[in-house]
Order: sequence, then structure tokens, then C-alpha cells
Amino acid sequence: MKKAVSICIPTYKQTEYLKKCLESIITQDFKDYELIISDDTPDDSIEQFLKTVLKDKPYFYTRNQPSLGMPENWNSAIQKAEGKYIKIMHHDDLFTQTNSLRLMVDEIEKQKASFLFCQTDVWHVKTGIHHIHKISGKQFSILKKKPEFLFFKNMIGAPSTTLYVNNKAFSYDRKFKWLVDIDFYMQYLFHAQKIGYLPLPLISTAHDTEGQVTGSVIDDKELQIREHVLLFNKIKKHTRNDAGFASFFDYLFFKYRIQSYSELEKIVPDANEHKSFFMLVIEGLSKNRGWKDFKKRLFESRYNNYIFKFEQFI
Repeated sequence: MKKAVSICIPTYKQTEYLKKCLESIITQDFKDYELIISDDTPDDSIEQFLKTVLKDKPYFYTRNQPSLGMPENWNSAIQKAEGKYIKIMHHDDLFTQTNSLRLMVDEIEKQKASFLFCQTDVWHVKTGIHHIHKISGKQFSILKKKPEFLFFKNMIGAPSTTLYVNNKAFSYDRKFKWLVDIDFYMQYLFHAQKIGYLPLPLISTAHDTEGQVTGSVIDDKELQIREHVLLFNKIKKHTRNDAGFASFFDYLFFKYRIQSYSELEKIVPDANEHKSFFMLVIEGLSKNRGWKDFKKRLFESRYNNYIFKFEQFI
């Protein structure tokens, strides 16, 4: 009989946090799940490690030779899933409670949703500081109507915070590295019947761990420009919010000093798909710069983030 949930774990070398992840899964009071592990580690260290930690627990394990890389390693685990729901867990993330999975399954069925996400306990490993990543009621209302909202702000969080109906039509796009999860969420939500939210921090994500993608790409000019343009091309048919996207790219191009369309085209030739749009953005970069910068500081201020919660691009 097929399980209710397929817990999919893509792994690569790291065992310290993987142990915490697996222990948090084993201790869940909801047992109707299958555990699928797709391993990109070049040696058998993870394979042997699993035999020690999981012992007599059932699981499906595959070591990819050669390594698939991110995000194909994620897709590899998901493609093997047979459960009603997909619960991806990165190896450095964990459940915060022994009933986390049960609460998520109960909620997605109660709401009759096809996609559910919860709050996140964000753990900064180097400092030991924790904070809760959550979405406001106003932001959730926007997200339900306009999934493209995620292009401007990831209000869902890491993939580990999600639980969604197993649908093989959707996968993580190998063209993306930084925006890979945002792209997946939007592609799924553009077609989802209903999105649900559970305002409890049922997942903890470890930040600043060795080998994480964030530190290596967050200030990578070419990657940031390329991926945002490619994602815009991909979702443009789903939105008419040209003004919001123009404002976003105005800030992005100004930040990375894109001064001409030819410079943009060298970084991402696919900008040609919406050439007139990007040319207009670049032509207006120098106009009202002081007012634009003032608005940016206003929207990003702590008063707006914690009290007013006005959204800049939607």
C-alpha cells in the first residue's frame, strides 16, 4: 500500500546535520511515510552512515554516479516518490516537534489544499541565534491571488517548510541555482487548486553551514542578473504587473551597475525575449534616482517590515 507522505532527502557529504534531520524524522508520531534518500556524495560515506543511524528502519537509497548536482539531486528523490504528498527535507533541516509531520498532513487535508507551508525556525549556526520566518495575513492574501509575489520576496521559505500533493508534472529547474525554489513554488502555485498556511514553526533550517549555496551566490552579479531575467521570462505570461517588475529590475540593474542593454545581453542573451521591456528599464535608471532610493529605504525600514507592511512591487 502506498504511503501518505514521501519524505525526500537530497544529500551531499554532510553527516553532522543529516543525523539531526534523520533523528527528527524517526521520532515523528506520524509513521505513514516512506523515506527516500538521493545521494550526490562521490564515495560511500553517506551510505555507510545511514546503515548506522537508520539501522533497521526502512528507506530507499540511491547514490548518483556521477553526481547529479543541485537541483537534479532533489528531482531524483522526488521522481521516486509514490506517496500522496511530497515532503522534501534538506539534509541540514529538521522537524522542530515530534508531531510536526502529523500537524502538516492534518492541515493540508483539513484545508483541502494542494500546497501547504508552515513557519520556519531559522537557526544561525555560527551565532546560535534563532528567528521565526513567517508571513503576515496581508501577505498571504496577496500570495493566494498572485503567486508572482514570490519573485519579489520569498515569503514561503526553504523547500523543507512545504508539503504538497505529489504531481510529477512539476520539478526543480536545472537552469536555476539561487531562485530554484522560488521558480518551483510559482510554477506549482500557478496551477494549484488551493494553497494553505500553518502558522507554526514546525521546521528548523540551519544557516551558514559548510557548503551552503547562499554565501557563494547572493552577491554574484552575473548569476543574480541572469536568473532574475530568466525567471521573469518564464512567468511573464502569468502576470500583467509590468510596473512592479520594472521597479524591481530598476533596483537590480542599478545595484549591479548595468548601464546598457548590450551589457545585459552579454550576461543573459535570453533578455531578447522581452527586449523592449528591459531597454525601457535601463533607459530610466538615472531618472528620479534620489526619489527611488528614498522609497527603497522606506519600504525596507523596520517600521514598514514590522508595522505597516506595505509591499513595494505588488
